[in-house]
Amino acid sequence: MTSVALGSNQPSDIERIVLSAYGYRLSVSPQLGASIRGLDWSDGQGHSVPILRACEDDHLLSNRPLTVGCFLMAPFANRIDDGTFSFDGRIHVLPINYPDENVAIHGLSRFASFDIVDQTSSTLNLVHCYRGDVFAYDLIQECRVDPSGVSVQLTIRNLGKRMPFGLGLHPYFMREHRTQLQFCASAMSQSEERHLPARFVPSRFGPDFIAGTQLDALDSFDAHYSGWNARKATLHRPEVGIQVTLSAEGAFTNLHIYVPPGGDLVCIEPVSHVPDIHNRQALAEHGNISILDPGGELTGSMRLSVSREAPYIVPSS
Repeated sequence: MTSVALGSNQPSDIERIVLSAYGYRLSVSPQLGASIRGLDWSDGQGHSVPILRACEDDHLLSNRPLTVGCFLMAPFANRIDDGTFSFDGRIHVLPINYPDENVAIHGLSRFASFDIVDQTSSTLNLVHCYRGDVFAYDLIQECRVDPSGVSVQLTIRNLGKRMPFGLGLHPYFMREHRTQLQFCASAMSQSEERHLPARFVPSRFGPDFIAGTQLDALDSFDAHYSGWNARKATLHRPEVGIQVTLSAEGAFTNLHIYVPPGGDLVCIEPVSHVPDIHNRQALAEHGNISILDPGGELTGSMRLSVSREAPYIVPSS
């Protein structure tokens, strides 16, 4: 485990803690929402491959969307329309942090400074204590590197009144030409212009992710999946000869897929609920919010494992 800090005043000087073991190199910034700023994998023969997007120091801007490798989402994942929802007879209002689409997005801890609880050469536990008008909670992120891969676990504890809670992780996976995504889910969302779900349809009406779909033709694809019963997704990257397997446990019952334009990234997001489910209870069967009493907890975890597979060889003419 190494710690790197270049200063204390500028966003570009935010500390990075690096966990390096078993061929994995994970970089985390506690002061930057506990964000993962990079994940690389080495096969032990001198070949290193980036797994998650790397974020260099000069790409950091305080309270702005970040080019990190993965950020957490709590106490809700994805979006809440108008930043407003009703619960237990009261209207609750959250900050609109994406005014272009009039939504509260990605929770309240994304840019928070986390405190270090403990750390070893292969583990890092961080906590954010949030006390607001609507929510009050402690959020713990536990990162671990072991022989089977890299795990990230979130646990949120309600320290306020009875409220609806959710969690999610938003990783940005690297991809190349011919990268293929494979997973099994029974239903997918169809959304309105602001990426809020209007309905769910059988997943067969979308890309065939069960058999595996190449991502080259899916720029800007954005959909939420329920019935993700196996809770596993595999990214095949034949150009670099690896496959990356994401598996989830606990509260992470759903999967959100976003393919940013540009051809080098894909977001495979394990989450606990449907976007804006606070206001769309008609869709609750596809992934409802969790109601936590004072002192109640919600936990979800993601594991990433990398292995070699045969690289793609261009056929000879």
